[in-house]
Amino acid sequence: MVNFFLQVALIMTLIFFVLMVGLFVCQWIIYFRVERTTLKQERQRK
Repeated sequence: MVNFFLQVALIMTLIFFVLMVGLFVCQWIIYFRVERTTLKQERQRK
């Protein structure tokens, strides 16, 4: 019974880890797109 709960905890931990990595990648993509847009707008003003 304890082994079952340990497996469930491990699976949940792995799922959360994968989700956190996915969210980190999405955040990084959004950050670079915003940064690129900001730089383009600054160049157009000059």
